[in-house]
Amino acid sequence: MKLNYSIGTDQEIERIHEESLKILSEVGVVFHCEEAIEIFKNYGAKVENDIVYIDKKMVDEALASVPRTFDWYGRDGDKITVGDGKTKNVPAYGPIYVLKEGKYEKASHEHLVNFHKLHETSKIMDVSNPNVIDVSYIPPDIRERYRLGVALEYCTKPMMGLVEGKEVAEESLEMMRRFYGVEHLSDKIIAAGLIDTMGPMRLSTSMAEALITYSRSGQALIICSGQTLGITAPQSMAGTFILGNAMILASIVLSQIVRPGTPVVYCGKFDSADMRLSSGAAYGGIESLWSAATSARMARYYNVPLHTGAGNTDSKLMDYQAGAETFMNLFSAYALDTDCLVHACGTLDSFNSIGYEKYILDEEKIESLEHLKQGYEVNEKTVMFDSIKKTGPSGQHFERTQKSYRTDFIMPKLSIRDNHNSWIQAGCPSAESLATEVWKKRLEEYVKPDFNKEQRSILENLLPEKYR
Repeated sequence: MKLNYSIGTDQEIERIHEESLKILSEVGVVFHCEEAIEIFKNYGAKVENDIVYIDKKMVDEALASVPRTFDWYGRDGDKITVGDGKTKNVPAYGPIYVLKEGKYEKASHEHLVNFHKLHETSKIMDVSNPNVIDVSYIPPDIRERYRLGVALEYCTKPMMGLVEGKEVAEESLEMMRRFYGVEHLSDKIIAAGLIDTMGPMRLSTSMAEALITYSRSGQALIICSGQTLGITAPQSMAGTFILGNAMILASIVLSQIVRPGTPVVYCGKFDSADMRLSSGAAYGGIESLWSAATSARMARYYNVPLHTGAGNTDSKLMDYQAGAETFMNLFSAYALDTDCLVHACGTLDSFNSIGYEKYILDEEKIESLEHLKQGYEVNEKTVMFDSIKKTGPSGQHFERTQKSYRTDFIMPKLSIRDNHNSWIQAGCPSAESLATEVWKKRLEEYVKPDFNKEQRSILENLLPEKYR
């Protein structure tokens, strides 16, 4: 018996698609990238004053060539399959601040290394990410090389890529190819680029260049609409989603023109809005569940892999708000069978911060959601009628632990379930204090991977001398 979670009717999903096509053909899309415009022109698209108009035929052809699954390889040849029915968890993306043992600090090299170690030792995290925290403490001209170098030094799992324009994308993919010992980038997928459309019907220069580079290189893309209701999108749920969906379709079309068969993960989620705030965005809003569920319907409609949900909260503290909003967002991802979950663990403060304790607690919550997703069996053996009959109306079912009990229930390690007196005698621990013990132990036990001569040379080339 499995949990089912969905939204909308088939007619409503068709309406979203049809309205998105109208936007693409009648309003058009601005690509701030000359190469992208030339690609569309050469393909026969109508282009006027740098506005590209995309028709239904182009969209249909593009969607038909996007693969439903793809293999994503790590450093040592191990792989994960995106789209195989199991959610793949991906780290946070770019927090500026770090919350550790109740105190905030700015992002630093030490924190960057620590979170890479936590990713690498995690049973939950499937992917590593050079962008896991902000690295503004590094000079801009070497920042992206530094990000990549640190990630390659500490991580062996499949990796997110760098997408700050054509030059960064090309160099980072080439460095990864050499580091992984891959002869040609087109041989296997070793990186996925997160492309965020952000602005209304516009794709920035850096995002368009990265999209083209990753597609041409045979690498994967996660395309996210990233709209904020009432700011970069209309002041309605339907209008916001349709606008974002149109931008995702436009980006998919470009990727498939460049290289048919380019793997694309669909992410049509949008952010809630709170007009009382200067930023307007409210990432922990309950409306995000509508967005996540609609995104899932559209990804299934287009038959492409899905990214939705996040382990995020607007709270700055490890408090009730943080737990409630994080669970809500993680639950939606797992209940909707998302293929990729970016920002899976640790984020707070509307994506601006990441916490050590929250990372560990989010891992355990994801374990519980994986269990929830599996459901439970209702069959001749599990209904246990014979046991019920034998025990009778007033008997007790205290007996040897059954296999069904071990299957149907999990025992979380960080939830405090003792009675009050036992809790007092144990020193009044909290889930947060137990999480602190876990991350410290994980960092102590981490073992750095070995490197060959070529890999050491690449790391020396990427990393500033201070951080080698």
